[in-house]
Amino acid sequence: MPRIKERFILILSTSGGAGHLRAAEALHQAVRSSKLPIRSEQYDCLDFTSGVFKRLYSQSYLAMVNRMPELWGYLYAQTEKKPYSKKGLLKIFDHFNYQRYLNALRSMKPDAILCTHFLPYVSISERLRRAKINAPIFAVTTDFDVHQLWLDPIVTRYYVHHEESAWQLQAKGVQEERIAVKGIPVLSEFSGKRERRACRRMLGIPGERFTALVLSGGFGVGRIESLADQIVSTLADFASRRFTLVVVCGKNDKVRSHLEKKKFPHNIEVQIFGYVTNVHELMDASDVLISKAGGLTSAEAMSKHLPMIIVDPIPGQETRNADMIVEHGAGFLALDLSNVRYKLRRVIENPTLLRHARRGTFQLAKPHAARDIVRDVFAFLEQHR
Repeated sequence: MPRIKERFILILSTSGGAGHLRAAEALHQAVRSSKLPIRSEQYDCLDFTSGVFKRLYSQSYLAMVNRMPELWGYLYAQTEKKPYSKKGLLKIFDHFNYQRYLNALRSMKPDAILCTHFLPYVSISERLRRAKINAPIFAVTTDFDVHQLWLDPIVTRYYVHHEESAWQLQAKGVQEERIAVKGIPVLSEFSGKRERRACRRMLGIPGERFTALVLSGGFGVGRIESLADQIVSTLADFASRRFTLVVVCGKNDKVRSHLEKKKFPHNIEVQIFGYVTNVHELMDASDVLISKAGGLTSAEAMSKHLPMIIVDPIPGQETRNADMIVEHGAGFLALDLSNVRYKLRRVIENPTLLRHARRGTFQLAKPHAARDIVRDVFAFLEQHR
């Protein structure tokens, strides 16, 4: 029997937000843990460009969503209305950076290219085949919705999180056979849920206390300090009960410093962290997640069967993620920061709401998406060798 050839998968992402990179890491991890004859390398495609362009691209996104979220939402909606064409930063990327990037891809000779952001392929799709890079392109989407920018004729298969996302792609003209509902890739740490009390003991959290987890994302995006104040005010109203509040500030050292200097009510134990690598354990220990609705954070929470109170979703992809979570009964949308108090009060006073929401997470959970995508890519390569 002939020996199966080892396949090389190139995993590409873009550092415009932490979620795309986490999804790429999850795929890379799934390849390493697979027993298939397969290997992978993972890169940020911006590493093949000039340092100036990389900073411009990644920082412009963060600046816009932090300072002008309404403008981002407007641009998101406008670009959804018509097919993609190269303009703005993408055109600049193509003009100044494509040759170095193409040369790198040509030298690596991948059997397949998986992209957890659209930039790695749409930026060079018109030149990729002319450069004799014939590896099939797989687009691994990282939100519950799929924006028009992901669409490109060069894509062999789109991996989406939900049947509705697949339907949306078909409505935009993508053939059904080019779409697979596998989920958003999450690290294996999120593929199972540990017993809550055991996890709390390990983290030093009292086992009986209602525990709320606040995440601001790896880049510390959002009004985290004001949000924490609203949550503390709500929990303080229940003076006869004791609570634990865990706040992860990400890379926002300024906010973390401010919070660490505050005095909190006697019935609330507050644990404040900066950037952490054990979000999966914090999720296991918590009763509810209070956060924006980033695609990866939402997918991780659903995989951990952790209901969400969603606040400050970025207009565009995050509002669509929030819509799907609420529609499936897996979380609650706070209209603004002050409304967080109302939503949190309701789930504390009525534990049945959280139990129902926890059941709702099962409909959206796809904890083995990374493994399933890798297997599907390998099967495709074997069928088309």
